[in-house]
Order: sequence, then C-alpha cells, then structure tokens
Amino acid sequence: MNPIHFVTFFLTVLILIFFASFELSKPKARDLILVAELSAICVCTRAIFSFVPYFNPVVGLIMLFSVPLGVRKGFLIGALTALVSNFIFGQGLWTIFQMASWGIAGAVFGLLGNCGILHRDMWKFKDYFVSSVLAAILIVAVTGPITDLSGFVMMGGGDFAVLKVILLGGLIFNATLAASTVVTIILCSKIVLFALDRVSKK
Repeated sequence: MNPIHFVTFFLTVLILIFFASFELSKPKARDLILVAELSAICVCTRAIFSFVPYFNPVVGLIMLFSVPLGVRKGFLIGALTALVSNFIFGQGLWTIFQMASWGIAGAVFGLLGNCGILHRDMWKFKDYFVSSVLAAILIVAVTGPITDLSGFVMMGGGDFAVLKVILLGGLIFNATLAASTVVTIILCSKIVLFALDRVSKK
C-alpha cells in the first residue's frame, strides 16, 4: 500500500474505532446530548471566530471540554466539531485529517483528566502551566502536522522535499493556533470547568 494511502486509511480507522468504542459503551441519552451540545458550541465558535484573523479558540475549547469528560468523549467532541463545521467551511479529504487531529487533541486532554494530571474542577497554577505547555507542544508537534499532511496527500504525495516544505509552511500557522489555544485555556478554563462540574453533579 502506498504510504500516503496508508496514512489516510490509518486515520480513518482510528476515527471509526473511537466512534465504535463510544457506541459500544452504551451511552445514555444525557451523554449523547452533552457531546452534541459541546460540539455545537465548538462549531459555532469556529464560525464566529473565522472572521478574526490569527485567533482560533476552537481547539482550546475542545481540550477544556475533554478534561472532565474523558478520552472517548473528548475524541468525539473534537472529531464531530471538525466534521460538522466543515459543512460550513467545505468538505474534502482534509476533513478526515482534521477530525483525527482535533479528536486526538481532545483524547489527550481527556487522558490527562483521567490520570489526575489535570484537575477536573478548580485549577491551580500547576494545571494552567501544564495544560498550556502540553497544548502548545501537542499542536506544533502532533495535531498541526497531521492536518498539514492533508495537503501532501491531496497533491498525490511526492518526495521528502515537498513534505518538508508543507510542514515548514504550516509551522507559523500551527504556532499561531498554539498561542490562541493557550490564551483560550487560560481565559476560559474557570468557567468551562465550573459549568461541566455542575452538569456532572446534576
């Protein structure tokens, strides 16, 4: 199998595994509604802030929503946000890469919440510091390059030089996205975690 096709196939399988895992967990109606509502908030946020240059808070919200909700729901929120919002911004092969990218961002922060590395309610300085550093590293080194790979795939692949140009070209955008995400985490974590804590208790 062509390496380019393999990457696309692998990401598609990854998405299907998470969706199937969530379905097999037999989620209750309130779980479905919560995931749908949080995804809708992210979709609306992406649409609104598409008019604001160099600032995209969507990934930051996905990460924050995932901390108290866990790995599966975190991945679903990220993947659904990419899928649904692209009905506004345009569907294409890149949607698979965005779904996987944002889903991984949600899953990683869901895992951090599950492991207790990040608190699920009131954050302290350590939580802000750890989440900010990990979010920046994750976007610049992992999720951003995954999204950038869609351009390489749509070009039909090529040699390493082409891939290098695409990844380096996306570095500035990914750094900007990382900065936006860190700002979103710092500004919105208190209200988001407070609201989700109340929802979980009710």
